[in-house]
Amino acid sequence: MERLSSEVKVKLALVVKPVDVVTGLAPAAVPRLVVEGVPCRPFRKPDGTFLLLGLPPGMYSIALSAPPHYADSRVVVDTANLSPLEPVELVPMLPTSSYPFASGTTLICVRAKNAPDSAIIRAAVTDGNLVCAKLLQDAGQGEAELAFGAVHRLVSGRCYYVLDPDPAKREFIRIAALHEANRRAKLQTPFRFPHRKGTVVTDVAEGAADGRGEWAAAFPPQGVKRFVCAVHLFLSDDESLILDQEVQVEEGPPVRLGLLPSTDD
Repeated sequence: MERLSSEVKVKLALVVKPVDVVTGLAPAAVPRLVVEGVPCRPFRKPDGTFLLLGLPPGMYSIALSAPPHYADSRVVVDTANLSPLEPVELVPMLPTSSYPFASGTTLICVRAKNAPDSAIIRAAVTDGNLVCAKLLQDAGQGEAELAFGAVHRLVSGRCYYVLDPDPAKREFIRIAALHEANRRAKLQTPFRFPHRKGTVVTDVAEGAADGRGEWAAAFPPQGVKRFVCAVHLFLSDDESLILDQEVQVEEGPPVRLGLLPSTDD
């Protein structure tokens, strides 16, 4: 009897990488992943990434949930924009005030008037403290691969603030991957503005609503007694700013800003 053999080839369509923005690691709680409108069974690897096999090229809406410590995350992915060799989509998981923050963490808590639960908070350091790195050379608008000098603290998956001398050119960046002892970085999205050599990149704390109208952003312990940060509240990632306030922060004790008006008031 002739033995029949067949070879089945499954194309890897997408790798989804959820990242805890506090630690830069995989979330401590395993997220539930859903590809909206598409029946599929993601395979979770030990490193916390999800493999989606056999999906044809196209646009996909992906939702991740891991309550109560993280807010739900949603991304729309076009597989045509991903590298064929590394089709990885990084998905930030933002903490709520229920997150088990480490001892010594500095919390900035905000209650905002008329802000939707989908809004996110970012607290960006705006003085000379908590500088994480400096640009090694000039970087043009649209660049997504950077070289850093004087690296103090960079973590893949976390958000940082480009503290350009021109306030109109300051922007948030998220590091998708680090190479060469953290001296080269790939950004999740390219620069929106050009920046000069020596421009500093500072730390950012992020957070999401807890369902009770409060947002919490957390700076891990770093041994800096005092620093200044600008607290921003956005409708969603990289969308309209609805709140902006500069605050003085002392490391350790929580900073509670109370009920703040939106920029529409």
